[in-house]
Formats: sequence, structure tokens, C-alpha cells
Amino acid sequence: MKIVIAGAGRVGYSIAQELVMENHNIIVIDESEERIKEISNNLDVLTIVGNAACYDTLKEADLKNVDLLIAVTKMDELNLLSCLTAKKLGVTHTIARVRNSEYFKQAIFLNDELGLSMTINPEEETASEISRILRFPMASKVESFANSKAESIEIKVASGSALDGVNLSDLRSKMGDVLVCAVKRDKEVFIPRGDFIIEAGDRLNIIGSYKNINSFIKKVGKAHNAKKTIVFGGGTITYYLAGQLVNTDISLKVIEKRKDECAKIKEAFPKVSVICANGNNPDILGEEGIEIADAFVAVSNDDDDNVISSMYALSSGVEKVVTKIKEGHIIAMLSNDRLDSIVQPSSIATQRVVRYVRSMQNAYGDSGIDAMYYIFDQKVEILEMKVNDNFHYKGIPLKELEVSHDAIVASIIHNGKCIIPTGNDVISSGDIVILATTRKGVLTLGDIVETK
Repeated sequence: MKIVIAGAGRVGYSIAQELVMENHNIIVIDESEERIKEISNNLDVLTIVGNAACYDTLKEADLKNVDLLIAVTKMDELNLLSCLTAKKLGVTHTIARVRNSEYFKQAIFLNDELGLSMTINPEEETASEISRILRFPMASKVESFANSKAESIEIKVASGSALDGVNLSDLRSKMGDVLVCAVKRDKEVFIPRGDFIIEAGDRLNIIGSYKNINSFIKKVGKAHNAKKTIVFGGGTITYYLAGQLVNTDISLKVIEKRKDECAKIKEAFPKVSVICANGNNPDILGEEGIEIADAFVAVSNDDDDNVISSMYALSSGVEKVVTKIKEGHIIAMLSNDRLDSIVQPSSIATQRVVRYVRSMQNAYGDSGIDAMYYIFDQKVEILEMKVNDNFHYKGIPLKELEVSHDAIVASIIHNGKCIIPTGNDVISSGDIVILATTRKGVLTLGDIVETK
């Protein structure tokens, strides 16, 4: 496919990098010659220096032959205008990044009236990821599938854990109806089979229903809550997070030094405690109860501040720490550190866009991709697929099918129920299948399933 990306910042770069790996023809537009030079030197893309909302600039990109335009500049208004201009020039599919909370409330109107295919809001989706992690503080990452019919959690196996030494073939009898769909051991990432034995230090991604995941966590170790949560940083992510948690039993104390951001949160969420101070100061954190907090969330605009404050929270005894990091190279440097719940807005946005692109490619396939998440440094994808009548192997027991060695059918949502499949289970039209794979570019269920 031929795709134009307007904006060469972190989000635009991340999206371009992933789509190039999936063999799409990419054109990147940005007003900054420096950013254009950087992306041109590192990725196999065509580039244009210019205003992505300008008619002449977009005309230079030959939009009549473009399948999709993705506008992810730093300005919402520019993104919307770029998409609107592209539509007038003949582009059928357009995606706009919209971060402003007031604009985002009008997302449905914007999609319909401006002809947008999709709006993405990395900050709102980052807040959603953080709120899911706070529901399961024992997990490093938490994702929901099929309208929360299935949950995916990532945990690290501690020394002496009930999981240490367990053979996967015995997991269900010992830990309940859950499935380990991916493993990271040291630097190796793979899809395990039944003869795999879990060891201390392994990172596991586990899928099951909400009820069974809850039960699993209680069996694995001491569950703790995140009722008293301190948030360092009062920007857009915190605004969305407060809105998502306002009616839960999780209380937020926000520490932010910018008075205007403090006032905005206070006005919108009177129940949230807001402290106008520097959250990167250990004295301030001590005064505000860091040592008795259940969780600490660092979402300031500075990666270094987030990392340092998170490390201090861990040293103060906080059991659950969530850290927002924008730069990928910083995440790589922390890969073996204690900060295991790291969220990256650009990666979250990229997942949404790649899912949409694959759905465009697969308009007439046997299954459509409804959700997609990266895990383990983007080496594994978890896909939610809706099965249709074109799937050739409906009603055939899984034991009679050959599933690719680099993939696993992790769960089947049938008639609203989450099933951890055995060899006797079948896939039917209308089912939702949760699939984990280390293969890039999977479009349909048929890509990884065939008869023996």
C-alpha cells in the first residue's frame, strides 16, 4: 500500500518504522528539515519538506494514488485540516491524531462530518493502559480483549513462586483456566508449547477471562491493591486517567508544579487531591506519603524525571510503579531494570494504526483484526480476530489442525464466553479468536492455521 504520514515526530517515526517493516511504500511530510533528514537517513521512505495541510505540498505527494493518509503532527488542527484536504484530493482513508480533550469528545462527529476513518489519541489510550495496570498491580502490563471478555497480563516469575518449575501441560490443573501464550527468557522471546517448564526470572504473558485471571493472581502470590496512588505529572495523560478512575476505589493524589494544569484538574475532578509542587523532589514525595502509597505513576513530560522518581518510589517501598517513557532508547537501557511497567504513547498509537492498515489489506479475508497489541519489546503481537464465513476450517477440532510453530490460539470467545481451547475445541463463524504470534504481518487466521 502507498501511505502518506504527515508528521515526523516520535509517533510519525514509530508508525513509519513499523509500516516499512511490513513492506508498505511510505511518504513522510514534515516542515522540519532536521526531522525529515533523520527519518530519511534511518528508514527506507520518501520524504517531503513542507506543510502537510497545504494543498501544494499534498499535491506533490501524488495523493490520487495514495491509499491512506495518517496525520500525526503535534497540532490537532493541522492534523484535521490535513485529512480534510487529503479527502478533497481523493484519498479515501484518513487517520488523525487528536489529543485535545475537548476535540476528542467530538471524535464521532469529527469522524462522520470530516470523513475521517479513525481518530487516535495516544494520551487517552496511555491513560487507559495505566488504569488497567492499576486494576492488576501484580502485572507489568494488562490488555483487554473482546469487550473485556478476555484479559492478557504480563508477569515476572519470582524465585520461590508457585509457578517456578511448573510444566505448561500441568498449568491448568494447578492454576486454573488460563494459558501462557508467550515467554521472554533473558533476551529470547518465543511461543511455548506444552513441554515448556517455567523458571524463575521468566516473563510470561497469560490470557484468560477476568474471573480466571483474578483467581490465577491470588494463587500465584500475594495480591495487592492500588487504592492510594500518587501521580507525578498533571498533564493530558493525568487528566484522562483521573476521568477513568473517578468512580473507582482508587484515589489519586496528583503532584504537578504548573499552576494552570493543577487548576484544570481541580476544576474537572474535585475528588482528586492536587498538590502544586515539584514531584521530583524527595522531600515533597515524603511529605505526600510516598512510603504508604500503594502505587506510583510517573507521567511528567520529562523521561529522566519519570525514571528517577520511579526508582525513588521503588526504594521507598511502593509495590506498584508505572513509568511513562517517550524515548525508545531509554526503554532499551532499562530492559533489565526494576521498572517493569513502562508505557510509551508512540508505541500505543502505532499499534492502532498498524491494525487499521492490516484491516484495509484484509477486507475480504477469513477474519478481521479488531485489536492488536505489542508485547516483549514488540517481538510478539497479540491479535483479536473476528472469524467470518470465509474461514476454511470452521467446526474442525483444533487437534486436527496445524497451527504454525510461531503462533498459538490463546483463547476463543464463543457466545460471549472466554474459552481456553483444548484439542477438542473448534472455531466457528462469529467467534472472536485471540492469537499470539512472533510473526510480523499476520492478516488473517488462515495465515497461521492449516489442516494436518
